[in-house]
Amino acid sequence: MLLPELDHKATIKQVKRFFEKDFQTLQNMAHVSYMDIKSPTLSDLPNKNVASNGIDSKINNHMYAIEMLAEIKEALTGIRENKRKFIEYRYFKCLTWYEIEELTGYGRTRGSEILNSGLIEFAYAFVDTEDLRVIRKNGTQ
Repeated sequence: MLLPELDHKATIKQVKRFFEKDFQTLQNMAHVSYMDIKSPTLSDLPNKNVASNGIDSKINNHMYAIEMLAEIKEALTGIRENKRKFIEYRYFKCLTWYEIEELTGYGRTRGSEILNSGLIEFAYAFVDTEDLRVIRKNGTQ
């Protein structure tokens, strides 16, 4: 069986939207900020085994956000380190491309290529939680 063909451009756009909008909302709901992540291994993110009491919707939303952030952490562990760093620099630390270039030695064009490749890997790694992939229909975009 052949895997369905992925629309890379649309998938990258979808994952970027997830990190720019949903990820920020989840951080707010969980009352945490990952702007100051100290380790590229994401050691400061919550673990997946957080218990929820299910009583209050506010607590439920908070626990849902923590669980989703843990799922994001888990998905990121499956991405190659150099690509994961670009995702962290861009979406966790909100660095500019100039700052990323200073840290990595890659120019914006190559950095964007690495980031986009990492976003595709994230889409596949995160599929069990939320499917951010965009599949081509009948070989077309």
